[in-house]
Amino acid sequence: MKRVRILPLLLSFFLSANFLSACGSNKPAEAPVSSGSDVSLPIVSAAPDAPDLSAAVQSGSDSSEEDAIPITLTDESGSVTITQAGTYLLSGSLTDGQILIDAQEDAKVKLLLNGVSVTRQSHAAIYARSADMLTLSTVSGSVNLLASVGDFVQVDDKNVDAAVFACCDLTLNGEGTLNLSCDTGHGIVSKDDLKLKDGTANIISAKKGMEGKDSLIVEGGTLSVEAGTKGLVSGNDEAAGSILISGGSVSVLSRDDALHSSSAVTVEGGTLLLSSGDDGVHADETLTVSGGSLTVSQSYEGLEAQVIQIRGGSIYLLASDDGLNAAGGNDGSNGYGPFGGDPFRGDSSASLTVSGGLLVVNAEGDGLDSNGRLEISGGQVYVSGPTRGGNGALDYGNEGVITGGIVIAVGSADMAENFGPSSTQGSILLSVGNQAAGSAVSIADESGTVLASFTPEKSYQSVVISCPGLEAGKSFTVTADSFSQTLTLDSLIYGSGMGMGGFPGHGMGGFPGGGPGSQGGGPGGNTGGQGGGPGRRP
Repeated sequence: MKRVRILPLLLSFFLSANFLSACGSNKPAEAPVSSGSDVSLPIVSAAPDAPDLSAAVQSGSDSSEEDAIPITLTDESGSVTITQAGTYLLSGSLTDGQILIDAQEDAKVKLLLNGVSVTRQSHAAIYARSADMLTLSTVSGSVNLLASVGDFVQVDDKNVDAAVFACCDLTLNGEGTLNLSCDTGHGIVSKDDLKLKDGTANIISAKKGMEGKDSLIVEGGTLSVEAGTKGLVSGNDEAAGSILISGGSVSVLSRDDALHSSSAVTVEGGTLLLSSGDDGVHADETLTVSGGSLTVSQSYEGLEAQVIQIRGGSIYLLASDDGLNAAGGNDGSNGYGPFGGDPFRGDSSASLTVSGGLLVVNAEGDGLDSNGRLEISGGQVYVSGPTRGGNGALDYGNEGVITGGIVIAVGSADMAENFGPSSTQGSILLSVGNQAAGSAVSIADESGTVLASFTPEKSYQSVVISCPGLEAGKSFTVTADSFSQTLTLDSLIYGSGMGMGGFPGHGMGGFPGGGPGSQGGGPGGNTGGQGGGPGRRP
């Protein structure tokens, strides 16, 4: 079904969100009047033939459609105010109206949307000013529209700036469709917990798509977001909120980060398709993927957090800079962006670990980049890394260790780096000449059995290969298109490249020149012992 857009191009908006005050305690309802303007926000009860909402019983959020209080929305009746807990069945339309929830602080309000269309000028289409929980549930087969148009005019001290704005927990569910748009602000904002359980939600917003201040959870359903700034957001200056994706289908197109959390992002299941002008997924603290399918089709950096843990699932990343970047602090604080910083510093608190799953990376910057520790103990990792100098397929600030799993990482020879001496699984770094994109890489044992293989998406000059079966004292053959070399592992690490943070020509941070290359050296000629060769950026 073709979707009608409110704006010709929402992603041209560059304004950032600023929540100036938090949602406070319940107050007596006031007739909201815009500040400095003669525009008022009419608040009346439901249509004349609807039940008296003030007498609604405390029916909770689990009531069925048959138990719900019916409300028909019409322009003649004006906006609707709900002051009591209960379940309400809404139908009809408001061309310039609002559904206001102004109930007690412990009230649970459920709105069943059955073909509802609400457009509001200068404010939210649905505004939960006071309640404990608001549930928006779409009736099976129904298509519903909520829209906010024009610049927001504040009517109280809550700084409302979204088409749906809730000063309470907010849950979306149902078996129908919710189409939502906001041409100057955010799509959906909850100042507490925001959850999508099931149903279909399509959001187009000039700023953030969805924000749950304390948490944002997707358990199921189908979610599509087009956002002028960030897509799915949790946390701000006042709260370190988290994002959890455990199921459903999530599609995000955003100018800024597709997923952004002030603390943690966890992906346990579901299918995610993300396209971002900045990070695909960013967490200030910890980013964990343990299941599901995560595809970042466009990004500056694919995954970024101080601590990145890949434990399972399938991940496919395309990045114009680093594929995965374990760098401490808030977005951009690693100093590699346009504002500079110290590119040679290490960070002992940063780490990137892979213990399971499938990880496929296509990056113009570093493929796997950790300002601290890089450790692979399981799973499968395939990297099509940089084609130019200044970056490497693997890059770590303190220590690189491999103890299990499969890794094939290709890229330019200039900054190529192997795993370090603390590894317990063999790893080979080898120059293979200039290979074109699509030239398959493989490694075979003495009997000719292929242990691992990968077809890179870009041209490359160097290869890092590690997989089970690479044992010291045995010979192996590395093949890349017409290139083939048989070598013997005198020790587990063959070809040490740039090593442990050494500058140009240094071996393990040693003196310029290093010394004779070991194990045939890494790309670019002789290496400075373990870790010699071209310098690197942690």
